[in-house]
Amino acid sequence: MDLQAAADLFIKSWQKESDKKLTIALFGQPGSGKSSLINELVGEKVAEVSATTDTTKKAQIVEFNDVIFVDLPGYDTSTFPSNKYFDSFSPFQYDLFICVFSNKLVQADKDFFRQIRLSLRECIFVRNKVDSLYDAEKSKDDLKQEIREDVAEQIGTPQEIIFTSCRRNDDPEARGITDLQDAIKRHLTPAKQDKFNRSAKAYTYKLLDEKKELALSEIRRASAMAAGNGLNPIIGVDVGIDAKIMSAMYANIRKTFAITEVEIENFKGSNFLVDKISMGIKRENIVAVMKTQISKQMEKKLSKYIPVVGQATAMGLSAGGMYYLGKSYLDSCYDFADKRLQNEIKMRIK
Repeated sequence: MDLQAAADLFIKSWQKESDKKLTIALFGQPGSGKSSLINELVGEKVAEVSATTDTTKKAQIVEFNDVIFVDLPGYDTSTFPSNKYFDSFSPFQYDLFICVFSNKLVQADKDFFRQIRLSLRECIFVRNKVDSLYDAEKSKDDLKQEIREDVAEQIGTPQEIIFTSCRRNDDPEARGITDLQDAIKRHLTPAKQDKFNRSAKAYTYKLLDEKKELALSEIRRASAMAAGNGLNPIIGVDVGIDAKIMSAMYANIRKTFAITEVEIENFKGSNFLVDKISMGIKRENIVAVMKTQISKQMEKKLSKYIPVVGQATAMGLSAGGMYYLGKSYLDSCYDFADKRLQNEIKMRIK
């Protein structure tokens, strides 16, 4: 296989790995806030929020970056009785389940959970709308403990309960959203944790730093391919290959930090970080930056490679050159995401 074909295969496999989605299914009664929770997890309004009844005819499927969220209709309803439910939705294809309730668990939720447990699937219990908990004679902690004991009694074993609220009158940590993000990660394999981290909204600097590590792994993969391409003597082929590799690398870094082209367009010309990030979108800009780096590399080698200078200048980026450009791009994306998070935190305080 020639290097051009190898590079194409590498990029396709890279993209194929990225296309393998993490699937998270949410179930519970209408009005419990499943769609609102999906929106909170990703930090955008991606799911339609409603308070429908058991007349819901299909699952709401929401794809966001590396995660597919599935808002399942009610189990064992007039529309989807238990004996037809699994044929209609094949729920055991999902990686993780989240049971969302805003009052007491109903029989249908308990029955569905038992089916999940029999299949050895992981499930997280979320008591949403915790802001509505109130009893003049009891503290909120006492009320939460009663909910834990009630769920344990109904299910048969103690369960961790994540308490959340989607009312944005407080910061996400106080509303339990970051607790839910952490709980989701605990129930996933390391590879699937990475997919969730790429797609989850960074409400904290901890998650932002985890995203940075994921972006570094993308750069290492690109650098490894550039190392092979640097051996290619075919004029005009290596630059094209490196441009493809770099374009894919830049796109994955932007996706990891949830920096969209719409956001870039909105701030372009008024934010120097955005201007630097925008250079990684168009191929002609990528090639121009890449050739500048190649020239710098070649200047250091000219005295050694005078006899074969023509071949040397045709070579693509070294692994070090690809890593340098990738790291520089990552730093710009990270700094932009960091400032964005700082502004969001200031807005929460207000």
